[in-house]
This record gives sequence, structure tokens and C-alpha cells, in this order.
Amino acid sequence: MHPDYFKLFGVSAELSLLTIEDKVGCVNMMERLFMLEGVLATTFANSLSTGSAFADSEAAQQTFLRCITRAHHALPLRADILAVLQKITPSEQRARQAEILDALVLPQALNDKTYTTESREEEAEAAYSALLDMLAENPAHVGAADGLLRLDYTFGRDPSFWLGRFHCPKPLADLWRSTLFLHYAGRGRWKEALPLWERIPEKIRTPYLQVYAADNYLLAGDRDSGLKAYAAALRRDPSLHPVSLRLDALLSPTAPRPELLRERKTAICLYSWNKGAVLEQTLRALAGTDTGDSPVFVLLNGCTDDSLPRAEALREIFPGRRYDIITLPVNIGAPAARNWLIHLPEVRACDHLAFMDDDVIMPRDWLVRYLTEMEKDRRTGVVGCKVVFPPQGEDAPVLQYLFRNVNAFLLRHGLLKLTTTEPAQGIRDTGLYTFTRRSLGVMGCLHLLRRSALEDAGDFDIRFSPSQVDDIDHDLCLALKGWKIVYCGEVTCEHHQNSGIGTNRRARHSQASLGSILGNDVKLNFKHESDFSALMQLAGDL
Repeated sequence: MHPDYFKLFGVSAELSLLTIEDKVGCVNMMERLFMLEGVLATTFANSLSTGSAFADSEAAQQTFLRCITRAHHALPLRADILAVLQKITPSEQRARQAEILDALVLPQALNDKTYTTESREEEAEAAYSALLDMLAENPAHVGAADGLLRLDYTFGRDPSFWLGRFHCPKPLADLWRSTLFLHYAGRGRWKEALPLWERIPEKIRTPYLQVYAADNYLLAGDRDSGLKAYAAALRRDPSLHPVSLRLDALLSPTAPRPELLRERKTAICLYSWNKGAVLEQTLRALAGTDTGDSPVFVLLNGCTDDSLPRAEALREIFPGRRYDIITLPVNIGAPAARNWLIHLPEVRACDHLAFMDDDVIMPRDWLVRYLTEMEKDRRTGVVGCKVVFPPQGEDAPVLQYLFRNVNAFLLRHGLLKLTTTEPAQGIRDTGLYTFTRRSLGVMGCLHLLRRSALEDAGDFDIRFSPSQVDDIDHDLCLALKGWKIVYCGEVTCEHHQNSGIGTNRRARHSQASLGSILGNDVKLNFKHESDFSALMQLAGDL
């Protein structure tokens, strides 16, 4: 394990370990997973251009240009990004734009507060008031308008009450149109986004903008326009791998096979600790989905609240099927709870086992779609879904977890690090990631496992108790045994707690939770140290 493991947190720190060639490889790897969003594209560009090796690497220079251009497309009003592009490809128009933006840039401390989270709501409110004051003093203050939009995006607010006060400087009109369009399109607010899109000149319709236009056309029910916009973006930028997968899913959709509910027996298992009301909500949601006569097993993990009477009272909503409640005197932790359920004789008799957390809401056809994906390939051992935070208001829900790969380039340095769970913090589910693909990890809050794969890879590792990382580790164990891990984005699950952080969708982890995660990350590194070469090969295959 790398001696500086505890110092290497965050993408920038991790990239600092890598050679220029490996940094290029990291960018290519991430582009195979996600569409690069602005902050990550900027981080990659900064890292690539650091050090003397950059000047001698044509591949690094080309990748840098791709990243900084993407960053500009995603963050059109960032003065520093525009200044870099002006140095690379100077123009009179860009020079004038950069000059105005430099004059109207926000103070750094205030600017930082506009990239905020709900856990700092009081601080954000103060920043919002300051920005409104700046706009009142100077109605052309584009920096203040940009900051207000960022905060409105985070908190799901309607910016219309202040938009009329803003008078964009004419040289920045195109950049402002793009920014305002992305604000609404990124929130899935197609009624506001699409009229703006129609007014954006063809010459500034970047591939990045076209992807968001496609998402919003599809949200509006305009399939033809959505397909055309995706195809146009992909023609201009073939690196948009998620767009390719999305197009394939739209043009050749998988037909769900409901008969599999009869032909394959699935045990549905969940465990809970002192969340009676939330557990009841999840069980009621489960009862409303198409799961045939699949038996349901509820393990109460040392509960001292009203979980048992609540669970008992719900027997009537699961008529005609087995509904077992297992009560344990103490909380044995998540991995052991999973293993207890796995080894129940009635569960062992099933072809598949579905695990779900006690705080999820799932779509009606989740199990049918999972089984359909399982049947495509007998070596598929796990199927998982797109996970989002509960939606708030009219905005699309925030992405919580999609799929993960292992960073093969960091493995060479003794670091087992997985890629991020979503393209960027706070990105909403506007539809781009509604496709199916292989991965090395899916979220364990709603996933389906094949019985024979479980027997091959073994139990969940109780060294990761009380929770966190045990599902990641198990997916890696399955993959190392030759089983395929499949992300099924056609299934979207609302996950309410996010591993104990609370219902606030971007709340920070508690110190105890962070300690548990960090400790289990260290265990994961040591456990799989002898597997690094094999994991590098698996990562490369994806």
C-alpha cells in the first residue's frame, strides 16, 4: 500500500502520483464512464499541464485541449478557463469577453461559496444576499448572475424573480445564453430549457449543449428531436461514450420478459436497524411492484423501536407468498445480516437473491428488468441500478450512484481506488445514463445476485462491519471469479438515507461514518493487494 495513502484524497492528489501518459489514460478511462463535467474536466486540464513532461507529449497536449474545451462548454462564464483558451486560440471576440469577465469576476471567497452544498445552507444564504446586492448595484454584473444561477441550481430555486434585473453585456450574450440554457436543462426543466435552446445560434451549439438538449427533448416526449441531438453531438465528439450507449439503448431497447417472474425463483431480502417508519415505506413500495410470488425475508437487526409491529402489520399486503420476519437480539452489522439471509434454507432454494436497503423506492418493473438482464448472459452474477436522491420539486432528482470501475493507473502505485459514483456532485438525472453496461461495481441498495455466483464468490466479508464497502468488495470478488457486474440504468431507485448520512441529499458524512468508510477502504486495499494485476486487467476490459 502506498505510504502516503492517507494524504491522497481527491482527484487532484491522486493524479499527482501519475506520469503524463497515465494521466492521459485516466482521462480516457473517465470518458468511457461519464461525460466529463466542468469541474472534473478543469481538474484534468490543470493536472495535465503541470510539470515539464507536458511540453514533450503530443497526446497530453491534445487531451488537455479536449478537457479545457469541455470545461469551457460546461462553464461558459469561467474567466480563467476562457483566458486559457484565448492563449491557445486567440480571437478578438474572445479577448473582449475575457476582458469583461475579468472586470466583473467575483471575489474568490464569495465565488467559492456559490459552489456550495445544502449542508452549508446558512453560509449560502449570506452569499445569495451579497450577490443580489451586487446585481442591484451593477445590473450588468455577469459574475453575480452566474453565481446566483449556481445557487439556484443547488437549492432548486426559480431564478426568474431576479433574471429581469440582469442586463448581460452584449459581447457575452452567447455565453450567457449557453449558461442559462444549461441551468434549466441540467435541472430537467424542459419547458424553460427548450425555448432557450431554439434561440441559441447553431454556431455555438457545442456537443455538450447538444447532449443536454437531447435529454430535455426526450423528457418533453419529443423522441425524434432527442435522437437527432444525441447523434449530432456524437458526430462532433466521438469521445462521448455515454451518448453512444444511450443512443443504442433508445434505438434497440431491451424488451422486458415478465414470464421470468414465473420461470426463475427470486428471494427478496432486506435488513433494518431502528428505522421502523422508513422500513414500512420501503415494504409498501415493494408490495406495489411486479414481483410475482417471490418470497420476502425481513431481518430486524437488533431493533429496539417499533420496526417489528410495523413489519408484522404489513403481512396482508403480500398475499399469496411467503413473508418471513427474522428478529435478532443484537445488531450484527450489514455484512453478517446479508450472510444470515443468504444461508436461510428457503433463500438457498431460489435461483436469484435480491437485496434491498430499508430506505428505497423502486419502480414497478425493477425485478422484471433485472431478470431480463440476467438471462442475457449466464456469466452475469450481479445486476444493479441507477440510484438517485429523492426528487424535490419539479427538478430532476440528483444522481447518487451509477457504476464504478477500478483506477488501473493508481493500482500500479499500490492504491486500490475506485472511480467516482457519478459524473460530478449535484448532477441531476436528466436521462443520459439510462442504458445498460458492464462495470466493476453497482450500488448494493437494490441489486440482484445469481445464486450460483454467490456460491462461487462466497459470503460478504464481515471484516467490513458494521457497514460500508462490503458490497463493493463482494462485486470485486465476483468479478475476480469471472462473473460479470451489470449496471441497468433502465431501473431508477430512490435511496433516502445514503448510507446513514441523513435525508439531506448532499449532507456531509458524520465523523463516525467517515472513520468507518476510511477504515474499510484500508481493509479493501490490503485484502486485494495480491489481486492488483488481475484488477488492472478487468479495469482495462471495461
